[in-house]
Amino acid sequence: MASTDITNVLLSGVGGQGILTAGRLLALAALHRGLDVKMSEVHGMSQRGGNVDTHVRLGETVPSSLIPRGGAHFLVSFEKLEALRYLDYLRPDGVAFVNRLEISPLTVAIKQPSYVDDVDGLLEQKAPLLLWIDGTEMARTLGDLRMVNVILLGALSTRLPALAEADWEAAIAERFAKPKVREAVGAAFLKGVEACPAP
Repeated sequence: MASTDITNVLLSGVGGQGILTAGRLLALAALHRGLDVKMSEVHGMSQRGGNVDTHVRLGETVPSSLIPRGGAHFLVSFEKLEALRYLDYLRPDGVAFVNRLEISPLTVAIKQPSYVDDVDGLLEQKAPLLLWIDGTEMARTLGDLRMVNVILLGALSTRLPALAEADWEAAIAERFAKPKVREAVGAAFLKGVEACPAP
């Protein structure tokens, strides 16, 4: 990676989906690669199901932690509406990884009868490149819905050449000390890799 190259990854979703953990795992993998990493977490009303986003920027030298609108190479969204909310952060050649999940915001649940109409169509129309990931269903087959975040990182890893498999393995080993948990996380990561073959 040239010194001028910075890769910007924006993760978005709602509170409780493990977005912050995913961002930290991505940052750890980049550190194991020897890259400079800057990360910014916006919690919002995360404990009440509000939106959460995490900016992760990696490269030889990264001057700041916030990704400008139109500057993200990758958007990794844990929920469809949150993907739609952050699409304008993507570059014209950016890639959106979107979990096939709908969580109605509190305002929708209270004041409106339905979720956003045709959110799938809007995403497919507006995203430069959209990759649907059935993360929730894959996590269900693994017996642990908390693994959606790692599944999405596995999918992201197929398009992120700056990081090697060994970097992800080292990050998982550092972040998850218990062998059984580490094994489960590794299996979830592999599910995401298999769901999104590299181009």
